[in-house]
Parts: sequence; structure tokens; C-alpha cells
Amino acid sequence: MDHLTLVISQLAIIITLLFGTAASGQESKSASCKTCHKDTYLKAISFKYQHSITKDQCHTCHISSEEEDNIRAQMNFPALQREWLINLDQLSDNQDYQADVILTDSSGRSCAPNRIDITPKDTWEPDGQHPSFKLTKLSGVIVEEIKRRGFIGATISWETNAFATTEVEYRTRGDRADTYKIDDLYTKSHNIILHGLKYKSNYSCRVVSRDIYGNILRSEEFTFDTSEEFTRTATIKGDASTLPAIEHMQVFRRPDGKGLFLKVSASRPSGISVTVKEVRKKDSKHGLGLMPALYSRIDVCYKCHPHDSSHPVGVKAESPKIRTPKDLPTIDGGIITCVTCHTPHGGDRVFFNRFDFRKDLCMRCHLEKYDNL
Repeated sequence: MDHLTLVISQLAIIITLLFGTAASGQESKSASCKTCHKDTYLKAISFKYQHSITKDQCHTCHISSEEEDNIRAQMNFPALQREWLINLDQLSDNQDYQADVILTDSSGRSCAPNRIDITPKDTWEPDGQHPSFKLTKLSGVIVEEIKRRGFIGATISWETNAFATTEVEYRTRGDRADTYKIDDLYTKSHNIILHGLKYKSNYSCRVVSRDIYGNILRSEEFTFDTSEEFTRTATIKGDASTLPAIEHMQVFRRPDGKGLFLKVSASRPSGISVTVKEVRKKDSKHGLGLMPALYSRIDVCYKCHPHDSSHPVGVKAESPKIRTPKDLPTIDGGIITCVTCHTPHGGDRVFFNRFDFRKDLCMRCHLEKYDNL
């Protein structure tokens, strides 16, 4: 064997190892699909025109990938606290979650994410109105600071005996009352900043707190003047020698099952950030699950085909002269997709059209006199 022949044979082996392995990897994924969907596969490869990804790339259109964003909620509460009760009502009872919690102190130092598993349907529910969560006292209302930075801001704080919401009702003479509140957060040490106040104005206000059971307490009305800046409390300095730490985390429900809450306590006053992610469960057949119809029948097509290459999709037939096709596939009660007009795996007509695109296909929707087709 001469030198050139030897080099060529070695290159052939390398190419086979590189590309043959990749191809076999794709084929092995699709092989599992063919086990259950043999009839669909045999029909696809029998078409005169075949889609380029039908044989070995089923996962491209049908299987959800791990790279997809599974974040369900992100919440940030920068006010320095040591205890929080965070409302998680936006979570579904039929889905499991994981929450990553990060504390950041006044020096800007953050702890590593602390993770807690959340299973809404199996969450602990206290019997009746638990004393530690029942609001009975509101005290220590104080205007801590008036600060002028272009607009006037006023910092108001107070204490409650139980975890409760933070809300202020305020107004100037002759104006309608405004309300400012912090949503989804219950705490015992309340701190709220009113922004955009008028300079040299007298404000009347009162603070309001509501516990998780709906019990409400309101303070007596008090006033403050925005003519002069002042600060009554010293700035809290963070401990530079250690990071803030989470001492306790717990998830629970209200006794009526309507409220889901995350309780967190910290080693020192800090701001808190919570990121809630869905737990993606895998199975032996479909991994993380099948793609939703809107993705597998429209979005995945747009990865290769221009958005304006054909008929509009993602729409319903809404004109009196246009009807929803009875013999073409739609989704969600009549939404047109790419698959409505084109067979996705291939076909015996050009462009994989379900009917002759020069006339018959259009008539399925656009001509009333063809109702009896």
C-alpha cells in the first residue's frame, strides 16, 4: 500500500468515527420513538417527498429539551429584614417546584443559594388560625426619614406581632388618598418608602397591615411635613467578616388551603431574593415531556422557514366568508398551524401540501359554496 492510499484510508476511519458516531447517536434517540410509533415512521418514509429530519431527528419537533427556561417566579425584596413570609399563590397544585433563596446584607455581601423543595399538594397546613400568624397588635409607627433627591421620599416603619402586609394610605389636604403597598410579602418589621411626594407639603397618613387570615389593623392617622430633610435612624452596617445566613425555611398552607407561603429567617437583617423553578420530571419514553402543540406545529417550523413564507398561522377563521376547515387539523378550537395545510413528515405533493395548493387547499376555508366538499 503506497503512502497516499494509507493516508486516505486513515482519514476515512477518522471521518467514520467522528460523523458516524454523531449519526448513530441521533439514530439511537429516534430508534426509541420508532418502537412505539412504527406505523407513523413507515408512512413517513413511504412518501414521495420526505422531510429531512423525519428519519433521525424526532426530538427536534416533539421532545422538550433541558435548556428550556423553567423559572416560574422571581421575587426580590431589598428592605433589610430578619424574617419573611412570602406568598406563593401563583404556583399550581399539580406541579412540584424548587426555590432558591439568596440573602444580601447592607454591605452587598450575599450568601450562596439555599434550596427548598416545594410540593404544593402535600404541604403542611396548621389547624385553625395559628397564634404565631394571627395579627393582634400594630405599634411603633414612625417617620424615619425625609429625603430630597429630585423628588421627595419618606420612609415609614412600624412593628406587628405577627407576619402581615405592609401598606400606607396617605394624602395632602384637598387631594384624594393614595395607597402604596408591598405585594406578596408578609413581615413583622415593616419599612416602606413613599416616593414622588410634594416639597413643603403636609401629609396625613396611616399604616395598614393584614395577616394571612385576612385580619386587618390600622394605625391612628398621623402627619409629617416634607419641608425639611431629616434622618432618625442610623445606617445598619453589615458584618464584613461573615456572610448572611439562612437559619430556617419552611413552606406551609393556610388552613383553608387557599394560601401557600414560604417562611424564611436570617442570621441578620438582609434583603431577600427568591427564584422558583418547576421541577422537570423525566420518563423513559419522552424525557422531559412532549412539546405543546403550538410549538411543534408552528414555532419549530420557524427555525428553518421564514415567518412570512406562506399563509398566516396562529390565527382563527373569524370572517363571515372564512370558515374553520372540517377536514384539516387545527388546535385549540380552530387555530390554524403549519400542519393544517402541510403534512409534517413528508407527502406525495410538492411542499407536503394536503391538497392541491393552486385551488383545492384554499377552498377548504375560503369559499362558502364548497361546504359540501
